[in-house]
Amino acid sequence: MRTPSSPAVANDSVSTFLRAFRADRVPVPEDLSTRLAGLRLSQAIARGGPIDLEIGCGVGWHPIRYARENPGRTVVAIERTAEKFAKFRERLARHPELTNLIAVHADAVAWITHFAPPGTFDRLFLLYPNPNPKNPAARWVRMPFFGRLLESLRPGAEIELRTNVEAYAEEAAREAADRWGLRDGERHRFTRAEVYPANARTHFERKYLERGEACFSLRWRI
Repeated sequence: MRTPSSPAVANDSVSTFLRAFRADRVPVPEDLSTRLAGLRLSQAIARGGPIDLEIGCGVGWHPIRYARENPGRTVVAIERTAEKFAKFRERLARHPELTNLIAVHADAVAWITHFAPPGTFDRLFLLYPNPNPKNPAARWVRMPFFGRLLESLRPGAEIELRTNVEAYAEEAAREAADRWGLRDGERHRFTRAEVYPANARTHFERKYLERGEACFSLRWRI
C-alpha cells in the first residue's frame, strides 16, 4: 500500500509563503463528480504506484496520450473551463481502456487543497498555463498556493512547465528559485525544427509550432 510521503520541499522560504496561503478560506468542492474524482485518487494512493498531476489539461491531448503510454502510472488531469472539459470528456470516452486517467472538472486550487494529501504526486505538468498578463500575481509560481502544490509532491518528484512566452519562462525560473528554492532546473528552447507540430504535447503547442514560434520547457526535480 502506498502512503503519501513527507512534503517534497520544506525550507524557510517555502514556509513563509505557505503561511500566506489560507487553506481554510478555500471552499470545498461540492460537485458529485469532483468528489468522486477525489475518491478515485484516494483509491489510487491505496493501490500504490506512481501518480502524476496535470493542471489545465485543456481538451485532453496530453493526458490521454500520456496515460496510454504510461499504463503503470495514475494520471490526474484537471481542467476548470467547462467547454474544454466537455471536449476532454468526449475524447476520453473513446478510450475506455484508460482506467488510469482521472479527469477532474474543477478549480485546481480547491480540488488539490481538499483532495490531494501532501506527498501524493510524482510528476507535475503545467503545460502552457495562462500567463495572466494583466494579473501577474495569478501566475502559478507567484501564487502562495504554489507552496501547497509543492507540498503535494513526493521527494524526487519532477515538475515541467511549458510556455511560448519567453519572458514568462524567465520569470518562472527566477521566481521558482527565489520564492521556492527550486534551483538548478533545466531550460530548453525549441521550435518546429526540433519538434514537428504533429508531435506536439498539447493543442496550444501545436498551434505555436505551426506558427513558427519558439516554445520553452522548464524542468525541476524536487
